Amino acid sequence: MSKKKLVQIQRYLIIAILFLICVILFLGILIQYQDSQNALKFAQNSSKNITIEPKQENISNENHLSIFKEIPYKDENDNFQENNQSILEEQIKDLNLSSIIDENLSLVVEQNLSKEENLTKDMNLSKTKQARLAIIIDDMANISQVKALQALKLKLIPSFFPPDKNHIDTPKLALKFDFYMVHLPLAAMNYTKPEFDTLNPSDSEKRIFKKIQQVKKDFKDLKFINNHTGSLFTSDEKAMKKLYKAFEKEELIFVDSKTIASSKAPKVAKALGQIYIQRDVFLDNRDDVAYIKKQLMEAVRLAKQKGFAIAIGHPRKNTFKALEQSKDLLKSVELVYLSEIYAK
Repeated sequence: MSKKKLVQIQRYLIIAILFLICVILFLGILIQYQDSQNALKFAQNSSKNITIEPKQENISNENHLSIFKEIPYKDENDNFQENNQSILEEQIKDLNLSSIIDENLSLVVEQNLSKEENLTKDMNLSKTKQARLAIIIDDMANISQVKALQALKLKLIPSFFPPDKNHIDTPKLALKFDFYMVHLPLAAMNYTKPEFDTLNPSDSEKRIFKKIQQVKKDFKDLKFINNHTGSLFTSDEKAMKKLYKAFEKEELIFVDSKTIASSKAPKVAKALGQIYIQRDVFLDNRDDVAYIKKQLMEAVRLAKQKGFAIAIGHPRKNTFKALEQSKDLLKSVELVYLSEIYAK
């Protein structure tokens, strides 16, 4: 073979190698672009969801998805990457370029996996394949509600009002359950009958801490608190910072009932390095058995879709009736306490 032909072959090889590198870089850029477009679409869709006060504030409610969105471990882009990677590695394995390809492809995979890690942080979903559903029953205040809830014989989570002159015995009633929460009254925009000693955005950090400290003292082994109403309070970033700091000092975890779309809880929780938890479905904004059963179906659907979901209802006759009639449906998921999902 002549020297001229050898030079030509070398040139062709160099051109082929450069072409393959360009293809790899193009694939990486394309996949990153697709990911960014998907994220943009998700953000746009999320912004269209309207989250509103539950029925106590006389505003209707629709279903909402939580921050923990389901992201498949491997999607079509991942499979496409892997197929191209195997072909290219086979073609140029003798040219010592595999490290370049691995670096570009692994970057895209790591970006996809990092999204999943961020969304499932602090959640313990690995021990079981069955979908999990936590059902919180708010506004618990008296013995008749306690008996009605216990009669269902379902693994539900009662959330009790802090004790006041209208319901003095809530700390004692809470002890009748293996797991319970406290339903903390926070100021609302459109509620004319606030609970006694409701916290307001203008309250001082000292006043808020004192309230949370007393709640922790009243309720033995308390770990989780969710808000009663609170559209005004939770949409105020400064107020939520004061509240989260009090929770942190008392080693409590806040569950956002998500009574307003503009809740600042997720932003504040992230800034302070704390867990953010929110409800997915309100069960009984309409006091109608058929409607509540439909909402339970939606809660189960979300639990199966995401692995875990949170629903909130109230101690009403029709809510208990709907739960009783939905026992077969609820067998398709594992009813859990929040302490089984979130570790402190």
